Amino acid sequence: MTVIIILNWNGAGDTIDCLRSLFKAEGDFFVVIADNGSSDYSIEEIVDYLHHNGVHYSVLQYGEKLATKPQRGDVILYSLNENLGFARGNNEVLRLLFHIGTFDYYLLLNNDTVVDATFLSRLSDFARIHPEADAMTPLICYYSDPQKIWNAGGRQFWGFRKYFFAKRDKSQLQLSGYKKVTFLTGCALFFTPSILMPDGSLLTERFFFGEEDFELCLRMNAAKKNMACVFDSVIYHKVSMSVTKMPSIGRIYIYYLNRFIDMRLHISKVKYACWSRLYSVYVIVLLRKKGITSWRESEHFVKLILRQSVLKDSVTATDFLKAQQCSSVAELKKMQFL
Repeated sequence: MTVIIILNWNGAGDTIDCLRSLFKAEGDFFVVIADNGSSDYSIEEIVDYLHHNGVHYSVLQYGEKLATKPQRGDVILYSLNENLGFARGNNEVLRLLFHIGTFDYYLLLNNDTVVDATFLSRLSDFARIHPEADAMTPLICYYSDPQKIWNAGGRQFWGFRKYFFAKRDKSQLQLSGYKKVTFLTGCALFFTPSILMPDGSLLTERFFFGEEDFELCLRMNAAKKNMACVFDSVIYHKVSMSVTKMPSIGRIYIYYLNRFIDMRLHISKVKYACWSRLYSVYVIVLLRKKGITSWRESEHFVKLILRQSVLKDSVTATDFLKAQQCSSVAELKKMQFL
C-alpha cells in the first residue's frame, strides 16, 4: 500500500485536477490531503467533489487520531487550521499515520501536478525490483508542454545542485530505465519507510519556506541512501517554462539564508569556512549577472546573510513574511529582524 500525501493551500482547483488523475491511476494506494490553513473555500470544494464522485472519504481536524488503517481508494482530508509550511505540513500527516503503523511506500505529491495512469505502478514495481532504492522520483514534465522535462532528479555537491535534463525534450533523449541521482525534488518524492525519522516524520522543520528537499538529500547522501529517477514513470507539473517575474529580494534572501544555515549545520567548521567563502562569491556574481543588485549591494546582501546564518539555526514563518515585505537590500538591513 502506498500513501499519497498532497498539501493544499487555497488551491482546490489544482488539488481536484490532481485527484481526478489519481483516481485513474493503477496501484494500491490511498490519499491524505492536508489543508494548510486555506482562507478560501478549499475544504468545502474538495469535499463536494469527493461526495459527488462517490469517493469514500473522512475529514479529520488537527489533533484528531486515526482509529484504523485507511483502505485502498480512501481519501482523508486533514485540516491543519493554519499554514504550517511544506515541511511541517507533510510531517504532520506522516506523524498522524505513524501512530497506526508504517506502509510499504510513501509519496509526497504537489497538488499542481497531473499524473500518468501508470506512474505509481511503475514506481512501486521499480522499488520491488530494486530493494536497495530508498527514494525515487518519476520523470516530471511540464503540464503545458508534456514532451519537455521539468525535473529528473539531479546531483548534489558541495552545497550546489545540478538538475539532469532540465528543459530537454524527452523524445530526443530516448530515456529508458532509470538514473541514479543524489538530489530529488519534493514535488514528487516516492520513498520507503527506511528514510523516516524515529517519530515518523521526514523533513526538517527548520525552514518554513524552501530548502527541505535539499536538507533531506544532504542527510540521505551522508547515510549512503540510494536515490533514482524512474524514466517510465511520468507526471506533469503546472509550472511556467519561462521566468516571467524575478523573485523579490526578500525571497532571494530567505533562499540563500536557508542554504547557509543548512550547510553550517551539516559540515565541519573548517569545511564551512571554506564553503561559505566560495559560495559568497558565487552569490555575489549571480546577483550581478542577473542585474538584481549592484556590486556594493551584493556585498552587503551576502554580509547580512553571513552574519545572520551564524546567529540563527532556523528561518521561521515570521522571518519569511517579514522578508517578503522588503524590496531592497537597504530595507532588509534596516529591519534587522532576522
